[in-house]
Amino acid sequence: METNHYQYITEQIEHYSSKPLREAIFFVIKNAIIEGIFLPGDRLTEDDIAQQFNCSRTPVREALRKLEQENLLQVKPGIGMVISNVDIELLQQELEIRKMLENYSIQKACEGITEEELKKLEWATDKLQQAINSNDRIAASRANIEFHRLLYSYSRNTFLQKTTDSLWLSFRISFLSARNEDVTMVDKSWYEERNNEHLQLIHAIRDKDVEKAIKVNTIHIQKNYDYYLDYIKHVSQSNYQVYFSGYLHFSLPPDRTIFYNLWLL
Repeated sequence: METNHYQYITEQIEHYSSKPLREAIFFVIKNAIIEGIFLPGDRLTEDDIAQQFNCSRTPVREALRKLEQENLLQVKPGIGMVISNVDIELLQQELEIRKMLENYSIQKACEGITEEELKKLEWATDKLQQAINSNDRIAASRANIEFHRLLYSYSRNTFLQKTTDSLWLSFRISFLSARNEDVTMVDKSWYEERNNEHLQLIHAIRDKDVEKAIKVNTIHIQKNYDYYLDYIKHVSQSNYQVYFSGYLHFSLPPDRTIFYNLWLL
């Protein structure tokens, strides 16, 4: 396990100190995968993780099994447990579900959102704009996640919020792309347009205009997905290897490796 892995895990452990150990390990490793600390193909061992958490292998094994069930890990014969590639078909399925769940959350938010909650959405949007201005892609990805998670929480639906915990794939691509600057297909204005859609969404929710809010959000999500497909087509014609699988899977020499240059804002 590399030094940056240890550093990230050490910083994250304290955030989950109140949870049972197996859950803490699960969330810390999951976050490390989503935020691009662990990359597709990286190998994980029970011994390394147990050493980092200063625990036995039993809770580690339980956490890794759960990560495998969420398609974040996979077992490769002769190698062991490795970080999964990004699956294009799963991403398409996720975005379809995301449209339904997020639009439902927006509908419920229009019914009972408070001014304080609206201000939290505005703060998340401000943080995102500041990150765009300073070209801090990691901060931008985190601010974007914060915005959309707030939307889910304003549904007041515990089951929905638990369901959305599994919608991690688009966030993972966001962080993988944020850690790479090799390929750029859109300029800064594109990202500002996506953030402006956040602002339009906030205004519609404040006005309790459900129809407009859902229309803005549906377009917002679709534009991201359209760009994602364009990006994949572009990369598929380049001399690179990317870490994804599905109906557009391909592989090229490993010395020409890049990650997705995509923010799902």
